[in-house]
Amino acid sequence: MTLFRYLALCCLVASAFDVSATRLDIPLRVSLDTLREALSTQLASYRDGPCRYLRLRPGQLQLQAEQGRLRLAVPGRGALGVPLAGQCQTAATWQGTMHFILEPHIDSRGRLRVRIVDSRLGNARGGAAPVIWDLSKRHLHPQLERFSYDLGASREALTGLLRGAAPAVHAPAMEQALQQLQVLQPQVEKAHVVVPIALEIPDAWLAAAPPAAASGAPLSEAELEALEKALEPLDAFLVYVLRQVALDGEDSALRMRLFTLLLDSRYQLSALLAGDAVAQGDPLRALFLETWHELRAILVDARYAIFVDAADALAALETAAPGLPLSAEGLRQLARTLRPGDTGDPLAYDWSLDPQLGQLFDVELLQESQPAPAPSSPRSWLDLFIARAYADNPLDHWVPTREELADYGSRVGGVLQKSAADELRRGVLVAPYDRIYRHLVPATALIESCWRQYVVRGGKVTYLRSQSSSVGIMQINQRVWRGFYDIQRLRWDTAYNVRAGSQILARYLKDYAIPYAERTGKVGDVARAAYAVYNAGPRAVGRFDKSPPHPREARVDEKLWTLYEGIAGGGQVDLASCGVATRRTSSAARAP
Repeated sequence: MTLFRYLALCCLVASAFDVSATRLDIPLRVSLDTLREALSTQLASYRDGPCRYLRLRPGQLQLQAEQGRLRLAVPGRGALGVPLAGQCQTAATWQGTMHFILEPHIDSRGRLRVRIVDSRLGNARGGAAPVIWDLSKRHLHPQLERFSYDLGASREALTGLLRGAAPAVHAPAMEQALQQLQVLQPQVEKAHVVVPIALEIPDAWLAAAPPAAASGAPLSEAELEALEKALEPLDAFLVYVLRQVALDGEDSALRMRLFTLLLDSRYQLSALLAGDAVAQGDPLRALFLETWHELRAILVDARYAIFVDAADALAALETAAPGLPLSAEGLRQLARTLRPGDTGDPLAYDWSLDPQLGQLFDVELLQESQPAPAPSSPRSWLDLFIARAYADNPLDHWVPTREELADYGSRVGGVLQKSAADELRRGVLVAPYDRIYRHLVPATALIESCWRQYVVRGGKVTYLRSQSSSVGIMQINQRVWRGFYDIQRLRWDTAYNVRAGSQILARYLKDYAIPYAERTGKVGDVARAAYAVYNAGPRAVGRFDKSPPHPREARVDEKLWTLYEGIAGGGQVDLASCGVATRRTSSAARAP
């Protein structure tokens, strides 16, 4: 039974019998790799002169789970002899492996220790192995019985996090519960020794009002702003954590998984803000629990054990008390377990460009864009209100009239074509995917914005912005790409927005769409898959293949496919209708 199901069952049983409190078991996990390293440093070789010794090879020590216990294998060699005339007269020699069956337990000080259930000598070479084994047991058995592993760091991180997660009104009750915290006997799993920490959850916490059901009504401006502020700490927390994990190693596959997790989390956040997704209860809690489930599967390295334990504790606590909002302070304390000496705020939310983040996740920093050539015809009357600061790039602040659409479309089409060609020159895509990409860039801009960077709102020219915070001609989502691109330039620089969108599309096509199409065996799926990711994140890569499809998603995907086929077939983009006039359509229009 999973931890969360167990917690839910505990809550149900507690409420059924009207008990005063519910015990929450929070698992501290000590990986077998961590225990093996601790054993290798605490087990010492033995030497009593040149002829009497036991040499261990700690680097080759093995520790495995076996039927709820631990099997320890210690390779080594030994000799038992006497010096005579300057030489060893060896009575016994041995080389092989010593095997121990160990049972973990918790001592009175809360430290993890082991009991020896059985031991034997294996793979022995030598004439008097029993004599050596007798010496080995007298030497190694006491060492193993003295071995201990301190859980203090994990417990300290856990209690600090729980204090921070408790609402101020419940802080005294939480402090009392922490004073009575119990360390239970450990259990051996496949890759960990799990030490449950028992905590009695305060009544007032569990008795909090259950989350209100979502009404489905659109959020007001004030509600939307409050939701944005509520969700920002989680995004800042995730960036802080993923940055640290990515900095710890050069593993490109690991960084790819971290980047995908960041994208999916941010796309979900944006969907909540746009009203395309609805969370039951506190959206911050729902997003945290889902994100942590995925992140936990990635963080298998022993160095993150304290962070994983603390995050498990927070996840268990939030699951047990669904009526209260997730504590930002709990997230802050959790993040600090990764870098205890860091004095900065892990939840600081910043919109500025972050070159280090781009470097870690292979998002190339865009250089200054070149201004587009001047249009051959005058722009609209709105030119009178355009600041001279934008006069060097005629596409910026240009909201075309119907009469200007042909000229405007020619200019924008050139920018889109050039941006796609520049991206292909970097060699990220090869045939036949390069051709697909060339058509997908203008098709994406068409479905996203009808090739518009600006609109007139309240009598003023401003950048195009959607409910989900996507901006400009390529509708780059500001929240998804926070830190990777210059937000102000995405809003006000048409060429920069196009280049960012082209770069993102190429990345999605290469990393998600092509692998998906190779799995399905259908190259024709690449364009659909790449746009699905562009529209809704990596987890949406195959949404157009779902049966039955989601009605709204199906409409979007079919529209994209229609525009893509029209452009790929040589059709002419029609900005008046935001569609593509195919050659057949154009011929019919000219017919008398």
